[in-house]
Amino acid sequence: MEKKDFQAGIALLGRPALPLVSMVRFLYLTGDFATVAEVIDEMPEPIETGYALYEHPRALLHSHHKHLVLLEALKTGDPQQEQVIDDSGEVLDGMTAVTALISQRVMENELESVNSALCGPCGCRLCCVGPESGMQQEFFEIPLQDVEADLFPIDRHDDADSRSCLAMDDPPLQLNGIPFYKQTDPELFHWQNGWSLILPRESSCPGLTENGRCRVYADRPLVCRKPQIFSYILEQTGHTDQYRLRSSLLAITDCPYVQVLQDEIAAYAAACELELVFKGNKQ
Repeated sequence: MEKKDFQAGIALLGRPALPLVSMVRFLYLTGDFATVAEVIDEMPEPIETGYALYEHPRALLHSHHKHLVLLEALKTGDPQQEQVIDDSGEVLDGMTAVTALISQRVMENELESVNSALCGPCGCRLCCVGPESGMQQEFFEIPLQDVEADLFPIDRHDDADSRSCLAMDDPPLQLNGIPFYKQTDPELFHWQNGWSLILPRESSCPGLTENGRCRVYADRPLVCRKPQIFSYILEQTGHTDQYRLRSSLLAITDCPYVQVLQDEIAAYAAACELELVFKGNKQ
């Protein structure tokens, strides 16, 4: 694959929303505006930053309005349900927390479109198959929302034993005296933290057809919509409505388009003022 194969995705990487979001936050919190929508409607067009030219910034910002309205609660002093902590566990101030929450959600939405545009030209099945022979991993886990488990009509394991542990626990859950991942075919498991699809070695997602197409693409799980560049501004801690501040962008180097577009991804991270982490998953 070459860069010319990814022009649609490159164009999206070249227009990150977060620099515009920062402008809206500053103008709203320091100006005489009742709503965030008022600020967006008064933004000039076009807007040029040191990184990009935005021909239609208002439309871009309105597409993220549902996340930007968090600023209104901050301005009115309403209590914030979600909590953000630092690495030491200290609770961060409201401004930092709301800024991070907005940035995480805006970037998640944006990267879903970016990754979809980049994934199509690859035609690979990297995210849809279990470990190959010779890899260190015994299985791959695809986390699922409760309703997403119904997409796959395969064997399920949902009992007191599975719900008392996690997929990565050591020792692992045993099925008929052997580790759960030694099964030949993909199976669904309800763990302590919810459902996941387990892909054993040299297996394929049951959603794949014989020609490698996804038969559930229109309704595919949330996690499948977000390969292989991730917003890692916030990390869930395991406690309800609590997150840890990470301020990072994570890119998985196993992915063909991440390998080709490292410079473009680095520029995107810099424009969003995030630390970039390149990381391989399959070893």
